[in-house]
Order: sequence, then C-alpha cells, then structure tokens
Amino acid sequence: MKTPGTHTAVPSAVDKRHSTSADLFPELNPAFRAPILPKAGTVKAKALAALIAGPVSQPTFPHSWRLAAYVDELIDDGWAVLSKDIAFHGRVIAEYRIDPQDPPTRAGIAAHGQRGFIAPHLMGLLAVSTPAVAALVATVLGWLA
Repeated sequence: MKTPGTHTAVPSAVDKRHSTSADLFPELNPAFRAPILPKAGTVKAKALAALIAGPVSQPTFPHSWRLAAYVDELIDDGWAVLSKDIAFHGRVIAEYRIDPQDPPTRAGIAAHGQRGFIAPHLMGLLAVSTPAVAALVATVLGWLA
C-alpha cells in the first residue's frame, strides 16, 4: 500500500491583509464606522445608558450580574469603553466608562441622545412639510376618486 504524498494548500484568492492596492475613491469611504445602537429596553441598552451617564461597575449596575458581558458586546458593536481596576470590599473589580475622545463613540452618543425624538433643528422642516404632504395626499385621493 502506498502512503499519500504531502499536500500543500494554496489559497485561491489574494490575502487582503497583505494587499497594497488603494481604494479607487478613498474620499467616498466613511471617516469611521459608527457604533451599533442596542435595541431599546434591553439590558445592553441599559448598560450603554449607564456608561454614558458615568463610570459604572458591577455593584452600581442593578439590571444584571453580567455587566462585563454586556460591555464586551458593546465593544464588539464598535463602542470605545475604557476600564480600570478598583478596590471594592477587599476585592479588585473593573470600573467601565465610555471614551468620549473616540470619534465614532462620540457620534454614537449623539445618536443615542436623539433616539426616539425629533432633533430640534429639524422641527421647522416638520412644520413646513406637514401641510405640503396633506395637500399631496388630498390631490392623489382626488385623482383616485
């Protein structure tokens, strides 16, 4: 019986990590990737709100005993979170806070603050566009009648 020869794997595509080709239109690339906002009402959203409000550690977060897991998920979603070790009742625990110097995180905080509300600078557009939309709907309904 023959023993099989050794096989070497050859990748079929160029490894993008070592590619030196530049983008064709680099000015069209976003400056940074905005972090993903968590779904409202979830523990992850409460963890983000606590981080935005100020430093938070497990004893100060009453919503779950898994704060570190939710912080890791927020980091995976693009949020910049800083941590430091603090002493708590003779033990060392982590204290987390949002990094406000990170541009994507700063944009995410601004988006988080506007969630569910109309930005004040857009209220004038709403006042102007509502009668126009109502007139358009009346015109279309008049055509259909």
